[in-house]
Amino acid sequence: MNPVFLGIDLGTSGMRVVALSEAGEIVGKSERSWDPPETNPGRWLRTLKTLLAHLKTQLGDRYAIVALSACSTSGTVLPVDGRGMPLDQAWLYSDLRGQAQARRLGIPASWGLSRWLWWAEAHPDQYRDSYLAHPADFLLSQLGGRRRVTDHTHALKSGFDLETYTWPREWLSRHGLDPKRFPEVVAPGTVLGTVRAEWELGPEVLIAAGITDGCAGQLAAGATRLGQVATSLGTTLIFKANSAVRVSGTESYPVQTQSLYSHLHPDRTSWWPGAASFCGGGVLPHFFPGGNFAALDRQAEAHLPTGLVGYPLCRPGERFPILDSEFAGFLPQAEVGSPRFYAALLEGVAMVERLGLETLAAHGIPIEGTLLTTGGGCKSPLWLRLRASLLARPLAVVKHPEAAVGAAVLAASAYWCCSVQQAADRLVQVERLIQPDPEWVKAYTEIYSEFLSRLPNFWRFPEGRATNPLLTG
Repeated sequence: MNPVFLGIDLGTSGMRVVALSEAGEIVGKSERSWDPPETNPGRWLRTLKTLLAHLKTQLGDRYAIVALSACSTSGTVLPVDGRGMPLDQAWLYSDLRGQAQARRLGIPASWGLSRWLWWAEAHPDQYRDSYLAHPADFLLSQLGGRRRVTDHTHALKSGFDLETYTWPREWLSRHGLDPKRFPEVVAPGTVLGTVRAEWELGPEVLIAAGITDGCAGQLAAGATRLGQVATSLGTTLIFKANSAVRVSGTESYPVQTQSLYSHLHPDRTSWWPGAASFCGGGVLPHFFPGGNFAALDRQAEAHLPTGLVGYPLCRPGERFPILDSEFAGFLPQAEVGSPRFYAALLEGVAMVERLGLETLAAHGIPIEGTLLTTGGGCKSPLWLRLRASLLARPLAVVKHPEAAVGAAVLAASAYWCCSVQQAADRLVQVERLIQPDPEWVKAYTEIYSEFLSRLPNFWRFPEGRATNPLLTG
């Protein structure tokens, strides 16, 4: 039988399991959605059992499951006892509990550490016998992996110090937190054990330490080496990059980009800075509700390049490449609802994409050659051609960009006894390559300069830097 690697993606809106072949092809998939978000760990387990049973039927006798791993949302935590059993519901990254504690700790309220301190203060008796866990940790331990272990991507927002690769014990104790309540931290892909027989997945199925869903998406996109950058154009616009040094938005440039922060590569060989803009594909249904976007693309093509500029947002507030809760962006000066306005919205998102990449470059993050890209925006051939031209570089559309595939890459690295980087090189596939249109590249050079001139006064490239690091670097 042919070996396959399972990736489990436990998200806020559902769970997905994929089976990835040694050729990097998805040979089985099973998923279930839930609304509102599911926070009951018992239901997670029941869902997983159902999905695995369905997946095994798909695989039949042709494939043998040899390893698995999991990813889950960053900042979500839950308390478990010494046997790894849950003591409460999971607390999502968006849970309002812990806001006061976050302010005291000086961390974002989305961090799991803020809710862990809330737990310690609100339920001290239960806290004394509990341990912090993340959703992926819980699932993997229930499958048979070692208990009280997490990976360094999940651990980041629980307070783990990636520079020293230790929990800051004195700091935690000073804030009333017992360091013994925190899990051991290992690199994603580390072997944690084998799946227990009662799960009926086969003999000696390896369990590999997990990863956050965002980092799993970066793995699936193939942006794992220095110089490789991936963007995901969905409702929002997400940036994932690589850096030899840790990058954070607390540095002096630009003062409004504090939403940029770095994860550590699964192999601990580089840093993975990432950020997200509220500008993205969500502006299209916002301004064209119920629109037929394939038809709108056909109408818009005749208007490109439009000569217009815009920073389209659905509502005030931006987080990257500008961080300003009151920044409302600006719309292209065309009749709202017209084909030209639609075309200019496509251009505006691409301009923000370029601005985000230039911001990364200005931070000293190398951006070389082809840009990897994923997300629903890649369904539009016109938008891909426009983006490649405005960015003046080829776009590589990844074949299987799901976060669950990134988790499967971790499982493969455990089975092959190789680095996560080597597993990604072997498994991630590019579906198609989009080249820039030379005429559009020329036109957009001038149009983009106009876009830069429309940005708020606080926006400046650092002194001595090229104003266009993408094209000059």
